[in-house]
Amino acid sequence: MTVALKKKVLIITYYWPPAGGPGVQRVLKFAKYLPQFGWQPIILTVEDGEYPAVDESLINDIHPDCIIFKTKSLEPNSIYKKFTGLPLNTSIPVAVLSEKNLNWKKRFAHWIRLNLFIPDAKIGWIPFAVHRGKKIIKNLNPEVIFSSSPPPTVHLIAKKLSKWSHKKWIADFRDPWTDIHYYEDSPRNYFSDRMDNKLERSVLYFANVVSCISQMDIEMDFSRKINLSKCINIPNGFDEEDFSLLPANIEPKQKKFNLLHLGTVNKERIPLNLFKSIHNLYRKGVLSPENFKLTFIGKTEPCITDSVIQFNILDMVEFISYLPHHKAIQKSQSATVMLLLITQSDKNIRILPGKTFEYLRLGKKILGLGPENGEVARILSNSKSGKIINYHNSDKIESELKELFLKWQNKTLFYSPDLKTVELYTRKNLTKQLVRVFEELEQYNAA
Repeated sequence: MTVALKKKVLIITYYWPPAGGPGVQRVLKFAKYLPQFGWQPIILTVEDGEYPAVDESLINDIHPDCIIFKTKSLEPNSIYKKFTGLPLNTSIPVAVLSEKNLNWKKRFAHWIRLNLFIPDAKIGWIPFAVHRGKKIIKNLNPEVIFSSSPPPTVHLIAKKLSKWSHKKWIADFRDPWTDIHYYEDSPRNYFSDRMDNKLERSVLYFANVVSCISQMDIEMDFSRKINLSKCINIPNGFDEEDFSLLPANIEPKQKKFNLLHLGTVNKERIPLNLFKSIHNLYRKGVLSPENFKLTFIGKTEPCITDSVIQFNILDMVEFISYLPHHKAIQKSQSATVMLLLITQSDKNIRILPGKTFEYLRLGKKILGLGPENGEVARILSNSKSGKIINYHNSDKIESELKELFLKWQNKTLFYSPDLKTVELYTRKNLTKQLVRVFEELEQYNAA
């Protein structure tokens, strides 16, 4: 059914197809479903951005009613690559600031990024985006403005446009700003940290609504900075259409137990005690290359391969490089159990990876490594989809893996999620939540 598009929203986002990876999914899916609720998305994004991955297939998800504007941007990426010795055609990792054991060139480049590019290395986009944004507002007169970070630069652009136009504005946080985990051990100086905090507080003050993926981000971070009545929790989710053409579950035909992880794995997510558990169970004659496989789909840092070799389990591990989103989901149908790795950080209790919800929809039991009292653990418990075990609890990891494997071997590994809870996380339902916010702000404008 076609819905008449009576209202418009200006969406400011750095990540947009052909950008791949998790950063693009949230805004892309909102823009896909907004027209079903009578809202036309107007996208303001960047030309030739620096993306952690490229996925041309995501262009197919762009709704035909979506209006897209792209602008130039001044970014230091080519200088960074030349200085640190990275090939110019190499993507800079999304978690580059959390890298450890760097050479002096990378340490110096990171210090520059952390202390001179405030709030982030995308600040060169601001004048171009603001100039184009004013033209968009004059010509198309959107009812509201929506910006989604990271990078936080998008909120500075939105704030300027909102103050200039007096349009209501929703600032959306996929990750925290100054409280993000990779600042825990970063060499930021006092003045840079103070300036960044000042920028963040100005955004939180001027935004009409602050939306967050994680409820714990609201409770543990933003509650110290703004009135909680201004905040709303709209998590990530899954797009039912991404799963509509999948073949039937093929697990019963499998000859191997397949523990599968989707997405990037770096030092912050290295599951050393899982590797140790696989090694121990292999030594005890429980697991073997004939009956068990650990699959990583996505980019993995060399430290992952090195650790697999160190634990002598390489013949039970499969590495598949980055796949387009729809192919990665199709490949995940071969999983027996999905592996979910939460970033190892002092603040990881609040982290909620986007892949969590696609794992829920895949209909597979989930084994997660991370904080047992965190945001992910709460969602898995509520949906009866799996459990989270602390990275450091090697005995519990080994015991759980052995139990899952033996149940699979004995054909007693059953999965009974709470389907009503899972249904809450469809992208269409989440877009409906966002539309309610738009409608409230629009009514406030009219009043």
